[in-house]
Amino acid sequence: MADSELRILVVDDNRSAADALARVLRKQGDQVTAVYDGATAIEHLQADPPDVILTDLKMEPVDGMQVLESARALRPPVEVIVFTAYGAVDVAVRAMRKGARDFLTKPVTVDQVGRRLDDLRQGEHDVVYTDDGKLPFIAHSIEAQRLLDELNKAAGVPSPVWVEGEIGCGRGYAARKLHEFGGKEEPYVVYDVARATEWPPDGTVLLANVDDLPDDLQRKLYRRLQYVPEGVRLLATAGTDGRRMVAEGRLRQELYYALAVVVVTVPPLRHRRADIVPLVQMSLRHFSERYSRTRPELTPTQIKRLEAHSWPGNIRELRNLAERAVVMGVGAFELEVIDAPPAGLPKLEPGFNLSNYLESVERQILVEALRKAEGDRNKAGKLLGVERNTLRYKLNKYGLLDR
Repeated sequence: MADSELRILVVDDNRSAADALARVLRKQGDQVTAVYDGATAIEHLQADPPDVILTDLKMEPVDGMQVLESARALRPPVEVIVFTAYGAVDVAVRAMRKGARDFLTKPVTVDQVGRRLDDLRQGEHDVVYTDDGKLPFIAHSIEAQRLLDELNKAAGVPSPVWVEGEIGCGRGYAARKLHEFGGKEEPYVVYDVARATEWPPDGTVLLANVDDLPDDLQRKLYRRLQYVPEGVRLLATAGTDGRRMVAEGRLRQELYYALAVVVVTVPPLRHRRADIVPLVQMSLRHFSERYSRTRPELTPTQIKRLEAHSWPGNIRELRNLAERAVVMGVGAFELEVIDAPPAGLPKLEPGFNLSNYLESVERQILVEALRKAEGDRNKAGKLLGVERNTLRYKLNKYGLLDR
């Protein structure tokens, strides 16, 4: 997607707003289609998937959340940026959990949209830019310092590196930092598996979100790996636990092991408590300078709430919070830092189903037990403390009997 026009789908039941945004984006050189309801958006999405969707969340009868779910269900999934009313942060956070790349509080400006699209165009996933380059890496926590140490060690060898972590935790940032630690004046290229036909002759090549690739593109990428030039260093980013994704059939085994010679895990923000306030302060300074606004000052109460928040959207959520606080005033902190369940627990809200949740957890545990037992059911049963017949029943229930 680097240095190329984007195919954009604008979705808003306010026709004048949708058309106005589409006109401006077309003038900037992108291919833009505007539709005015969620159902039409989903039809268009399935017939001719765009590169990115810009959608309002509040529409009837098919809302932006349904558009988001349809977009992220495609393989490869389509990037989605959602627009939400000021104060409707609980809805926006749900959208982030469902895979939205970002969200903007209405009224949305063309500059705000443009910056998000530029990030996509440059192929940088989870990276925060300043006008003069990247923000410094904050590493007050032991977890972040350990990450920097691992990146520095990996930078010293040409082995492929697999960078995994939760959405928004900074996988792309970590990959770029590893490239910079290498200390060589070589290009840093984001490789689009669906479009690119040739490898660059040298430098660092980022294969972003490999786990989101459909099976045919995973096979295609694996075949291309046989022809990587000697001077190219491969970095790949993906979600958490690549081995589990292999066990679940979501990631091709040969592709994972070709790229995961060195595995680096980027910790979620909730495991980097000492970094939260410094990251907020740095982001407030950055956005106040960018927008020529007064930088909000944090109160002791706000600091405590920031440190206690579970940050389901990780650094991306934190960055959005800081930007809104600069634009809307310090009161945004009171509205945006919402209560969340303890880490590891689901958020209880309308639509939550306890039986479905417990079944999903049970299936994950079974998959992990089989992986650790290397497929041996007797060993898996001992790890889980269940009898053979019970294990067989559960494996059959979740379609795992033949694994």
